[in-house]
Amino acid sequence: MKISKRETFLGLAALTIILFGLTYWLAGSRIAEQRRIKADKIRLLRQIEVHKRILAEKDVWYGRLEELQSQLPLYDSKTAITAELLKLIKRTADEYKLDLVRTQPYSEKQTGTLYELGVSCNWEGSLDALTRFLYNLQKQGVRFDVLQLNAQPDPQRDRILKGSMILDCAYRKKVQ
Repeated sequence: MKISKRETFLGLAALTIILFGLTYWLAGSRIAEQRRIKADKIRLLRQIEVHKRILAEKDVWYGRLEELQSQLPLYDSKTAITAELLKLIKRTADEYKLDLVRTQPYSEKQTGTLYELGVSCNWEGSLDALTRFLYNLQKQGVRFDVLQLNAQPDPQRDRILKGSMILDCAYRKKVQ
């Protein structure tokens, strides 16, 4: 039996297609794994570059941290800090005619040498009083931060708002 050139060519083409299909089927999972490894490698190299830049700027960040910490008040460990901060918030609110109906401090949190105290305040007052109070808090830099502010008009009184806010007070304590 003699095989013609056309049959030989078709047989080789079929064999080639079968071999390529078999290779793709066997190596397909490995190709996907290699692509994933390559993507991870690129991601990790970018992360390394970011971390190198951060480490190169370490002195700048420490300088900025010291500058911000110097703006925070330094309290003696024997001082009743919660009462002191509540009085300061009340005095500031009274100065701008914002009525603090209720203030409730949260527990103190320590992060390194920084201490934070959250204070929940229910308030009533005019928009002008609220704006001036918030502006005064903002002028004090990193000492106070308004985490949440809710306001709504008082239905019984004209031009009066009432609401609540959560203030975050930051400070330092003297090391014993």
